[in-house]
Amino acid sequence: MSTTIKDIAKMANVSTATVSRVLNSPNLVSEEKKELINKIIYELNYQPNALARGLIKKETKTVGVLIPDIDNLFYPAVVRGIEDVLGSKDYNVFICNTDKDVEKEKKYINTLLEKRVDGIIFMGTRPIAPEKNEHIIRLSNKLPVLLINDFISGSDIYSVLSDEVEGAYKAVKHLLDLGHRKIAYVTGEADYTTYQNKQEGYETALRDYGVPSDPLYIVRDLPYPEGGQRAAAKLFDLGENKPSAIFAASDQMAMGVMKAAYERGYRIPEDLSIVGYANIPISADLFPGLTTVDQFPYETGKFASETLTKIISGQELKQNKFIIKPQLVKRQSCTCTGMW
Repeated sequence: MSTTIKDIAKMANVSTATVSRVLNSPNLVSEEKKELINKIIYELNYQPNALARGLIKKETKTVGVLIPDIDNLFYPAVVRGIEDVLGSKDYNVFICNTDKDVEKEKKYINTLLEKRVDGIIFMGTRPIAPEKNEHIIRLSNKLPVLLINDFISGSDIYSVLSDEVEGAYKAVKHLLDLGHRKIAYVTGEADYTTYQNKQEGYETALRDYGVPSDPLYIVRDLPYPEGGQRAAAKLFDLGENKPSAIFAASDQMAMGVMKAAYERGYRIPEDLSIVGYANIPISADLFPGLTTVDQFPYETGKFASETLTKIISGQELKQNKFIIKPQLVKRQSCTCTGMW
């Protein structure tokens, strides 16, 4: 049988209430009794029931993190930031991969509620359709909820996100300043906010420079290297109208663009300039190094978890939306107007 508080109390010749105070409010117990009880706890390898303690203290020191796509290289850096902060505060983290499936997301939420987590972080862009976010609004009435890289209009849910419109604008402006006018946008599904935000920044930059937006230059595919590769191949097939520069909605898509360019024998950046988005760790190690928009994934995770713990503790915050300003990181994948 496992050791109980009663066993410890009997060996220490104290009440179970005294043992409980050592575990939960040690400052209320004399040093002599505390030392004796802790010695017995160590010798018996006693492990308190986390759920039972959570019921007493109304917290379990656990947080759920829902990730839409574990294969997306952006998320590990964010998770690292989350865990570094929560770990330092003695929180445990449950990480759940939803595969961008709303029904799977709902099942994970129910599981996390059963485990009585203190709060839940939702990572990644949300679907634009309101009905796919209603369950999160209802959830926010039960416990602290925070979104990373998106927000839900009309709700008071806390959000930490990058200004993607501004980030995309900076990326395209950089290419325009280098003399490019045939600039394509390789992106993901239109029904997610992140891709709409970046398209807005892309089109606004073109418009500010008097460059018309060409529908042929906006190509959608899966937000992975293979999607970027397929999208770039379509653009290269435009013949004389092919772009001299490509802005990719993610670094992973940009990696696919680079692969497609090498397969066609195009040089980067001499024949084609490329800008990505996110600044995932691998982007600096590509050859050539990928110019990209830094949305500070690790710092975002740290700030989000700091914010969530404040909400859990009952601290009132002056705002519910925190925007991180993106920065352009210039590397070797861009140069002045290409030769074609």
